[in-house]
Order: sequence, then C-alpha cells, then structure tokens
Amino acid sequence: MLSILGSLIIVLWLLFTMNRRKQSFFEASIFTIVMMGFSCLMQRSWPDVNNVWLLTWVAHWLFIFIALWLFDIIAVSTTSAVVYSLVVCIGYYYFESHIFALVEHWLNK
Repeated sequence: MLSILGSLIIVLWLLFTMNRRKQSFFEASIFTIVMMGFSCLMQRSWPDVNNVWLLTWVAHWLFIFIALWLFDIIAVSTTSAVVYSLVVCIGYYYFESHIFALVEHWLNK
C-alpha cells in the first residue's frame, strides 16, 4: 500500500511542479520524510531502526533525488513530462516493493 501511495505522490508532485525549477536536494528530503511518516502511520508503530532501515531510506532519497534532477533535464514539453512521470511512478513502485530485499542482499555481501 505504501508503494502505491508513494508512486501516486511522486507522479502528482512531478506533474504539478512541471513548469518550475526544482530544488532536488530539498524536495527529495521532504518527500523522504513524508514517506517515513506515512510508513509509521500505516504500520501503526515506530520503525525498528537498524542498518537495513537506514540504508533503505537513504536509497529512497537517492532514487527521488535522481528522479527530480533528471526531470528538469528530460521533461522539456508536457508530453515528455507526463511520460517521464509515469516511468518514475512505475519505477518507484517496483523500487519500493523490492528495496528491503535489495538492501539485505547488499548488507550480506
């Protein structure tokens, strides 16, 4: 459920802020903090803070930072903005669905 909510938020964020220059670092940080809050609310508990949790949210921030940064470069028209937003939406959904397994794999190496 969190992956669907995050995907919806990021696609709307990109589309509604299409015609302005983004502050990628700040906006990625805000998005990550908001998603942390939604995660806590949906799980109805405080997170178990460990290396996996920390690296997961750092990876989230990095994904969103790159997506926002590339949006200013790639999305030069409305059509390219919509297509890019949908690609980021699908990518974020896949990323959110598999990030815990990826992080555990990275830490076990």
